[in-house]
Amino acid sequence: MFRQLVGPGGNLDNINSLFVYHPLQISALVESVWLNRNNAASSPTMAAFVPWAPEVAWPILNADYFTGYDWSGGTPVKIPAGFSMPGTFVLPKDQPGLGSVAPPGLPTHSTNWDHMIYAYVIENTRIVEIFSKVLETYMFTEQLETPSPASQLFWRNVEFLILGDAMPSMLWTTAGRVRRDEVANRLTAYYWMFGIDLSHAADIASRHPYQKPAAANRDFIPTFESFAREVWRGIVNAKNTSGANDTDAAVIATLARRLYDMMATRRINGNLSREEFRAVAILSFLNLAVMFDSPAVIDLKATASSPEMRLQKVAERVGMTAHPNSKPFFDLAAPFSQLMQGIETGTFNTPAGAQLLYKPPSAVSANAETVIDQYSLATGRDLKSQVVTASPRATTIPVPMTKPASAHPHPATTVRQPVNGHAIVAKT
Repeated sequence: MFRQLVGPGGNLDNINSLFVYHPLQISALVESVWLNRNNAASSPTMAAFVPWAPEVAWPILNADYFTGYDWSGGTPVKIPAGFSMPGTFVLPKDQPGLGSVAPPGLPTHSTNWDHMIYAYVIENTRIVEIFSKVLETYMFTEQLETPSPASQLFWRNVEFLILGDAMPSMLWTTAGRVRRDEVANRLTAYYWMFGIDLSHAADIASRHPYQKPAAANRDFIPTFESFAREVWRGIVNAKNTSGANDTDAAVIATLARRLYDMMATRRINGNLSREEFRAVAILSFLNLAVMFDSPAVIDLKATASSPEMRLQKVAERVGMTAHPNSKPFFDLAAPFSQLMQGIETGTFNTPAGAQLLYKPPSAVSANAETVIDQYSLATGRDLKSQVVTASPRATTIPVPMTKPASAHPHPATTVRQPVNGHAIVAKT
């Protein structure tokens, strides 16, 4: 969510300003993004969760917050918010992804956020545990250098957004007396949607015990990997100028439809939408913090040339390590989110639509190829090779021969089986 809010390319002034906003301003941003979501009419249940009205959020987004008065000249002069941050301070209403306009129009720009797979992939880097440990170290020890004012405001928002108790009046509040643990809530949601745990779930399960829903998409990973392998066959064949072409758009469409149905089943009446919204929001907030040398990174002496190196250096400051495959995880998250959103719209549920995934030149096919590359690097499972199934050893069954075999046997009859073993299900 915050990744889309600061605009494409991640303008540093927009990001640094986001990090130092008052928590109430960030809350107003969250409520406005949900209010303006571009699929609000798709689910009556999602529409039932009413966010803050624009008349409530707009004054907060438009307010020129200030931190106090400068009395040095005898006359009180306001000290503006963001005075200690590098660059130019951007008011919340001016964040490009919000698209706010002056009253009476109020914020009316269509907004969107990433698929839950984005949050799952980013969290596998262990970024949440690392940042939680840094915050704990700041709070209870003097092992780290005193953070700058801009960094202190960032850590305040990390605590409010991720580790604190969100306001019960906010629509993205998904924790309470029944669901007390923020991390456990996300682990349950990931398992529900994808039938998988985080790579380090065993390390944190004792601190964050969570439940695995019985009705989970446990076939998501094998289905997706079959889908990706078929798409890769299409990409390879589309680049070939000669030779056989074994691309099967019907198989790709069938697998895409299976994935579509899995997601749709979990999302009936907008189920898990708020959990997804919160997960991608907080993971995108942390992701932005290591996308460049932010004040928090600089204060931790963790400046580097890439997100994975910054995260690793931050981790080392508190005696931890990031996931060794953090680079492909960071590179995979956004493209995977884009691909899954395309799958959920049903774009690839027909053979004609499936061709978008492998026929160049196409932004869709380029994104699919990136997902296949980075998924293979992140997981170690090569999606560019076809699965080889060993045939059972043949056994000889004695058959009494009543007559010699003909010297000129009739040609064998070949029965062609369906290539995918399932009928194509048309989109309804």
